[in-house]
Amino acid sequence: MIPQELATKAIDAALRHDWKEAIRINLQILKTESKDLDALNRLGKAYLQQGFKTKSEEIYHKVLRLDKYNQIAAKALEAIKNFKVDRSQSAITHISTGSPLFLEEPGTTKTVTLIRLGDIKTLSHLQPGDEVFLAPREHCVSVVNAQQENVGRLPDDLASRLLPFLKAGNTYQVWIKTSEIHPSNPAKQNVRVFIREIQRVNKYRNIPSFPSTEKLSYAAFTPPELVHSEKPDISTPEEDTDNFVHSDDADGDEEKLPLPLPDDD
Repeated sequence: MIPQELATKAIDAALRHDWKEAIRINLQILKTESKDLDALNRLGKAYLQQGFKTKSEEIYHKVLRLDKYNQIAAKALEAIKNFKVDRSQSAITHISTGSPLFLEEPGTTKTVTLIRLGDIKTLSHLQPGDEVFLAPREHCVSVVNAQQENVGRLPDDLASRLLPFLKAGNTYQVWIKTSEIHPSNPAKQNVRVFIREIQRVNKYRNIPSFPSTEKLSYAAFTPPELVHSEKPDISTPEEDTDNFVHSDDADGDEEKLPLPLPDDD
């Protein structure tokens, strides 16, 4: 079997949490390609998930000897310090980490399903709690990992809303919330991120990134028989003149922002 086919099988085994099979396949790859960094990183993760912490550390250190700038291995070694192996169940080894708590806060947090997902090799390394980053482009907002590799994009409507905030200087933290990757069936792939607003610039200090009033924006895509007879309030943030405050350097022209968005639960 060619190495690429073996790599696909190794990824698939990991996604099924069949760590013994993942170890076997990655070791098979390394018999012929001893410096395959992807196989080594996958092996390190599989060993860790099986509770072999020392073996996992040895593998990741080997990766760094081959590539001292390998962020996957460096990040894994740092994370291992917080890993605790629970063998209370004989069939499954649970590993807990210091992942962020995904606590919803109206107006400042949002869970989002990404679109246009990145390469399977990049996605296969994602774990809940991994920090990723917003990368604003001209007409979209990408989500990238620490190596600036594409993970996916924010939905277009949310990207349109956040672009002015990002360009003005609002800051956000983003973590992987769930990751379902199927190498043999890309249509079933699903990656959700949790976004938290960290700092709001003075210009938009009274405009939440994710307003709690965002309801019924899907009406245009809803069958007529399900549309509410009563029209929703879809006023933009700028129309809320009681709450909107201009910054000192504003020129008097209010920047148009997109309509509020629905929750992506």
